[in-house]
Amino acid sequence: MSNFIKVPLANNPGRPLIAATGSLTASITTNSADATTLGSPTAKAFTTSGNGTSGVVALTVAAGAVTVASTTTAGDGYKVGDTLTFDKSVIGGTVDVVITLVADDLVTSAGSSTNEYALIPIDNVACVSGVSTTACDVQILEYNQATGSSLAGKVTKYTITVDDVPATTKAALQADVAAAIIKAASAENAQPEVKFTSGAECLTVVLS
Repeated sequence: MSNFIKVPLANNPGRPLIAATGSLTASITTNSADATTLGSPTAKAFTTSGNGTSGVVALTVAAGAVTVASTTTAGDGYKVGDTLTFDKSVIGGTVDVVITLVADDLVTSAGSSTNEYALIPIDNVACVSGVSTTACDVQILEYNQATGSSLAGKVTKYTITVDDVPATTKAALQADVAAAIIKAASAENAQPEVKFTSGAECLTVVLS
């Protein structure tokens, strides 16, 4: 039986907002009834209930209500359930505008309470490559069951992507994954877990 490593998938990790026109509109949960008309989308300051930082949101106000809310700078560290509150003194009117973040407002994350790990087989590993401070590739030579040999030029790649808050380095990410593979290779049918430096959180593991 093949050995595997287990890559822990973060459940609701802090991560960037999706920067796109209208990206937050559907998540407006409280809206002013008499906000000041802005015309063109205008970046407005907000406070958050979570630990997200550096995000920038532009609002379009018409007929006393925020009709479009667009992330223009993704920031980082935002989570599902966090609120972004635009104080009534900033947008005008008598009621704060509140956006409650949902999964579609944030960059993709595969983890959940029922999907806690991704398994990567380590038989025939060709190499572990640090791609960036947030991505690492595990390349595996494809195997011909009939002949019992590797297929020339055929490689399966698993890309592990982590968030950059908490931050790690390309070398540390590569070393973390390699350490788990070495441990798995030394124990038959083992499934050691990757321990990420600085508590980095894994967003996705993608096979290509």
